[in-house]
Amino acid sequence: MKRQLFYALAAMAAFLPVSCASTSKAGADSTSPFEKVGLNGSEVPYTVLAKTNDGVEIQNGGYGSDACAHPTDSSLFYLVTDRGPNIDFKGNSGKGKMFPVSSYAPRIGLFKINKDGSVSLVNELTLKSPDGKEITGLPNPNGKGATGEIAYDLDGNILGTDEYGLDSEGIVAMKDGTFWISDEYGPHIVHYDADGKQIERISPFGINTGKRHLPAVLARRRANRGMEGLAITPDEKTLVGIMQSTLFNPSKKEISNKQLVRHYTLAAGYLVLQKPSLRLEMT
Repeated sequence: MKRQLFYALAAMAAFLPVSCASTSKAGADSTSPFEKVGLNGSEVPYTVLAKTNDGVEIQNGGYGSDACAHPTDSSLFYLVTDRGPNIDFKGNSGKGKMFPVSSYAPRIGLFKINKDGSVSLVNELTLKSPDGKEITGLPNPNGKGATGEIAYDLDGNILGTDEYGLDSEGIVAMKDGTFWISDEYGPHIVHYDADGKQIERISPFGINTGKRHLPAVLARRRANRGMEGLAITPDEKTLVGIMQSTLFNPSKKEISNKQLVRHYTLAAGYLVLQKPSLRLEMT
């Protein structure tokens, strides 16, 4: 995974509180550490997961999916990874993705902006299934969010699937310490507790936990173009998710307007409401 650089973090500070619950002031000092970040950004720390036979580093530092503010401390923020290191690969069973570290668990990182504008990792939380086992970023099985991708290991062997696997994209941090994460496999919206264990998974398929479902039409998403963005209203009562691309509805060949995406709200409680589609301005 590529090292993640935070370009223009000062500008980013303006949107972080919108992605999550409201933040409080971190103290009497009105000077924001974001102001110390240069035009080249601040580098997010990383570790090396493994190396290939020819010496290429496989890095644990791809916190590039989404960012959101800590709900109570404005000096802290969260980043979420995607499904982990992967590259396009064509094996004996056809085109797919190679996962060089197939056991990689998608994770949430808590980061701090230091007074000098540098970034430090405070804590890292791996995502887990309802029974507390770490999930992976491997594709979901058929009927549970499959994209049709074939997963291979470094030797070209076919890997299995993971019914709790996630290609995480959007993140919301709640004041109670829990997290909501959207993904682009199912798509799924998953609620995790403060330890990263799944509380509820909401999808177009109605699987795993809970009785709430996303609209069935979202299962017609283009592969890996699921719920790219997720935010919450300031009162923490309504999640707002947006799809990355036009749905293949009723089919890829039959869609007539490729400039439409859909956004949805999930009311805290029991109901999923469809909102009007958004028009993408093509420039």
